Amino acid sequence: MSQDETSDLLNKRNATGSFVAFLDDVKFLESKLCVYAETETEFIIIGTDDFIHTVELSVPNALEGDGPHTVTFPTMGRYWKVMINHFDQPIIEGELIVTFANFRKNVAGTFALDLGQAGKVTGNFDLTLVTPKQSDRRVQPL
Repeated sequence: MSQDETSDLLNKRNATGSFVAFLDDVKFLESKLCVYAETETEFIIIGTDDFIHTVELSVPNALEGDGPHTVTFPTMGRYWKVMINHFDQPIIEGELIVTFANFRKNVAGTFALDLGQAGKVTGNFDLTLVTPKQSDRRVQPL
């Protein structure tokens, strides 16, 4: 997803909660701005601190039940992204464990992403939709 597309989603600011990420066990991201949105095919989960550091994840919305669900990188959907100090970092492999609650108005999870020589990014999130109506959480496919 391009920075412009991410900015558009973040301008909607539809989720509250926490999103924290660590690089080799050192916290580098504690997001005050989070996205939890649904497209036709997936849920998008983003944490950022003004685009200095960003983690973008996605899971298929076809997952059945609340979970926990394990999704591995690369996925068939949207490309996952890690940006550290304004620089995109290539993800070698990764895993996201996600659990939904309250009719998918809440999502919580953990992730572990191998960036090769750049290190290992781990983290967790616990997000709640601010506007829980289905029509309010759907975004247009990018």
